[in-house]
Amino acid sequence: MFNRMFAGFLTLMFVIFIAVPHPAHAANAFTDGAVVRVQSSSVEAGWMTGRIRLDQNKCWMIHLDKPTRDHYTQLALLVIDELQVSHGAQWMPVAVKPVLQAAPAQCREYAND
Repeated sequence: MFNRMFAGFLTLMFVIFIAVPHPAHAANAFTDGAVVRVQSSSVEAGWMTGRIRLDQNKCWMIHLDKPTRDHYTQLALLVIDELQVSHGAQWMPVAVKPVLQAAPAQCREYAND
């Protein structure tokens, strides 16, 4: 009886682990052109969608699908509060801070275009 209950518990935990999105590793999360959504306190509230691109300085930039209210068309990771990468029908959260720490110094100095 206990073994069946324990096996059921392990199965349930496995299903929960698979179903709940987990923060992606920075090294695996960013692919040039990946579909993302972001939130930033530097622009209007809410999720904004776009694609992540590596610029000529080797800095990751979010190229927005629509300009912000202040006409920004891209955002640097420096101003991103939350970032999620599209994986099929799911959005996977990505920790931005480790990516910025590993980025070239100039990537931590400029913000929006």
